[in-house]
Amino acid sequence: MISPQEHLPQDRPATREEQWGFTIWEFIADNWLYLMGIVLILAIFLYSRYNWRRRQQKNRMN
Repeated sequence: MISPQEHLPQDRPATREEQWGFTIWEFIADNWLYLMGIVLILAIFLYSRYNWRRRQQKNRMN
């Protein structure tokens, strides 16, 4: 029978940083410029959609 060698380290579960490679705060700090760009594009899209709907309702009333 083979017994485990005593001098080898035992396996232990990985921490969150070891499992993912980064934390969510590190991701945000490294990519804040890209995230702000996505938010800006999303805001422009939602505003244009709202403005288009408002104009369509105004044209239907006339």
